[in-house]
Amino acid sequence: MILRSGLTLLCMVAMTPIVARVVANNERGLHAANDVAQQKHYQADEEFSEKEEIRRSFQLSPGARVEVAGISGPVEIETSNTDTAEVHIVRSARSRADLEYHRITIEQTPASLIVRTENSRERHNEYVRQRVMLKLPRRIELSASSISGAVSIGDVAGGVRVSSISGGTRVGNVTGDFRASSISGSMTVGEVGGAVRLGNISGGVRVGQATGSFEASNVSGSITATITRLDERGIHINSVSGGINLRFTDELNADVTTNHVSGHVSLDVPNAFVESKAESSSLRARIGTGGAAISISNVSGGVRLTR
Repeated sequence: MILRSGLTLLCMVAMTPIVARVVANNERGLHAANDVAQQKHYQADEEFSEKEEIRRSFQLSPGARVEVAGISGPVEIETSNTDTAEVHIVRSARSRADLEYHRITIEQTPASLIVRTENSRERHNEYVRQRVMLKLPRRIELSASSISGAVSIGDVAGGVRVSSISGGTRVGNVTGDFRASSISGSMTVGEVGGAVRLGNISGGVRVGQATGSFEASNVSGSITATITRLDERGIHINSVSGGINLRFTDELNADVTTNHVSGHVSLDVPNAFVESKAESSSLRARIGTGGAAISISNVSGGVRLTR
C-alpha cells in the first residue's frame, strides 16, 4: 500500500509540469486564435475604407408610416416625443466604384418615410456595407423588413411589424399590435398594448406584455411572455423547440388544451381543473369559468402557466 501510494504520488508530480505545459499551450493557442480573428476583423474594416455618409431631416405628422427595407447591415431606431425625423446612413465599400451600387433611397412626405436599398444594376460582384440610424417621432406606424443585421427599435406609439431579419431583434414598448416573422436570432419586446403574433423565429422570445391575444408558431427557442386582459381571440402556440412560460396579470377564465408536449405541463393558476389527461403530453383543463381558448401543441420542452 505504501509503495502504491508512493508511485501514485510520484506519477502525479511527474505529470504536473506536462499538464501545466499543455494548459499553457492551450491558452496560448486560444489567445493566438483570438488575435488572428481580431486581425482579420481589422483587415476587413480596412478593406472597406471607402465611405459615404447621408444625413437628412424631415417633419412627420403624427401616425406617419415609416418603412425600412432591404438594408445590408444593422438598423438602429431611436424614438422621442418630437415631429422631426433624422436619417443618418453610413455606406462603406472596398472602392468608390462599388459605392455606386446598392444605393439607399429616401422617400418622404408629411405622412410617410421610406428608407430602402434600390434595385441593383447588372454588376453583382460588389459588396457594400450599410448602417442605418434613425431618430423618429414616437407616434408612428413602423415596418422593418429584409434586414441583414441586428435591429433595435425604441418605444413606438403605434403598431410595429418586423420580418426577414438576419440578426437579433430588440423592440421597446409598443402601444399597438406587434407582428414578427422570419427572424434569424433571438427577439425581445417590451410591453405591447395590442395583440402579438410571431412566426418562424430562430431564437428565444421574450415579450414583456401582450394585451388581448398571443400567437406564436415555429419558434426555435423558449418563449417567455406576460399576458394581460386575455380576450376571446385567446392564445395559440404551435411548434416550439423550447419551454413555454406564460404569466397572467388578471383573473383568468379560459379553456386549456395541450398536445404533444415533451415536458411537464404546469397550471400554477387559481381555479384550474384538469378535465382529462390522456397521456403526459396532452391534457384538457378549465380555468375559472372557462372562456378564451389556450391551445399549445408540439412543444419540445415544458409548459407553465402562472399568475
